[in-house]
Amino acid sequence: MVTIKDIAREVGVSPSTVSRALSDSPLISEKTRQSVKEVAQRLGYERNELARGLVMGSSGAVGLVVPDITNPFFADVARGVGEIAHHFGCGVILCNTAEKADRELSYIRLLRRKRVDGLILTSATMDDPYLGDLAKTRIPFILVSRLCNSVDAPYVVANDLAGARLAVEHLIELGHERIGFIGGPPDVQPSRDRMAAYREALREHSLAEKEEWMCYADFTQAAGRTAGRRMLSLSVPPSAIFAANDVTALGVLEVAEELGLKIPDELSLVGYDDITYASLPRIQLTTVAQPAQEMGQIAGEWLLSSIEGHKSYPLRCVLNPHLVVRCSTAPPAS
Repeated sequence: MVTIKDIAREVGVSPSTVSRALSDSPLISEKTRQSVKEVAQRLGYERNELARGLVMGSSGAVGLVVPDITNPFFADVARGVGEIAHHFGCGVILCNTAEKADRELSYIRLLRRKRVDGLILTSATMDDPYLGDLAKTRIPFILVSRLCNSVDAPYVVANDLAGARLAVEHLIELGHERIGFIGGPPDVQPSRDRMAAYREALREHSLAEKEEWMCYADFTQAAGRTAGRRMLSLSVPPSAIFAANDVTALGVLEVAEELGLKIPDELSLVGYDDITYASLPRIQLTTVAQPAQEMGQIAGEWLLSSIEGHKSYPLRCVLNPHLVVRCSTAPPAS
């Protein structure tokens, strides 16, 4: 492995001069800088970023913490962050919490030990006990698709109240009166907002709010199967179900097929997120589209610009979702 000493010996200067030249120090002449860089490239020198980070207090990387990397929504967020990080010449360390608070804390501590330059968090809950301590440190961070009551943190979110209203209003306009809702975890702001908008829309249209037609669950396909099977096995089942994300909706779709229910003839189904799978020919899911990749890009750009000292204001970004109507919704059977 080529070292700074090897380059110094080849150029005929001291190792400290080589180090300064590689860091573009103004103390080094342009001629020496070019000589050092040419030799470094010819010898195949690669800078030890870990050692440099220990000296500079920087790692050249940011941490991205997600609750479920198998959910395409968070994969799209990660894609957006990665694009911006590449533009800034920065790396991304991805951590998957599996919706576990203790694992989230463990990863945040790990990333801080790794001296990441900043954090992008998509796994914070409304009363996350760890963000208060994190806010007292110097490490910048931003929330994506999540809000937290305990800290006044910068964020990029979608307007989930408006998005959920789009989904429910669409079903009501089709003529559905028995509308079910399967939410995500109750301690996550998007899940709470989507439930609140669902119930508000039903009240405004004088439709029944039956407890057996609504529940909090997880943003997983398994949760969609469990909750969907329970609702669709009722003596009076809903004629339409609004699932709080597309992955949950896919679970409902599985159960409907098992029970022999035709979609949309016997059951209308709406999801949320507009993941890639939603538009597949066999699925064609009506859904509320969130700009997941754009959310990641905005968060990454703000964080990395803040790290470089170009931005200091706290970001409060709310994006508007939109309804994508496909083949999984229709008027209720007569």
